[in-house]
Amino acid sequence: MKRCLICLEELDLFRGLEKEQITNLCQCTNKKRLSKGHYLFYQGDITSTIFLVKSGKLKLVQSAEDGHETILDICGPGEVLGELSLYQEQKECSSALAMEEACICCFSKMQFEMLIKKDPSFALRIIDYLGQKRYANMNSDKETRRTVKERLLGLFYNLANQYGKKLPNATMIDLIITQQELADMIGSSRVMVIQALNELKEAKIVDRTNRYYILKDDPCLSTHIFK
Repeated sequence: MKRCLICLEELDLFRGLEKEQITNLCQCTNKKRLSKGHYLFYQGDITSTIFLVKSGKLKLVQSAEDGHETILDICGPGEVLGELSLYQEQKECSSALAMEEACICCFSKMQFEMLIKKDPSFALRIIDYLGQKRYANMNSDKETRRTVKERLLGLFYNLANQYGKKLPNATMIDLIITQQELADMIGSSRVMVIQALNELKEAKIVDRTNRYYILKDDPCLSTHIFK
């Protein structure tokens, strides 16, 4: 229980809550461990559960009728999934697949509703969290108007912000991700992504070491990409 309390207190969503509130959440929370390649939920499922990622990473994959898959997002520690069930019952628009071993806290909709009633400021945090997700999705829509190389580099900067580990004059993206997954995330083909990767490597902007991508420091370039 003590470790659970520490984990929740470290997350932005729960900072500032009273010890008693966090304790009550921990006592009623189901813990789930997912092995790599296992699903947390499937596209089309109807769930009234809110999931909090404590450790590990999951990718949200959306499948089209023709079988094509698009990676909508990669979620890591501190991120919340299924939060829309707080407002209405609806089918999941994507599947959540573990990219590595993950630990998940599962909260019922009723638990969150009780917490909101006791602490209305918690509702504002959820609204703010949803707003940030909405903003990220809007930026993703804008990215589709860029070239494959620009979209790929923009994706690397986003991943570096979330999962980056600082190195001398560079940032390592602490995430093992395949070329096909990169293509699925930016709405392109693997062939086009390989070509863009080669161009970025030749320009000494991106490198790869031990299956991890390395993004070289270049403030002027990052400013240009996100203008």
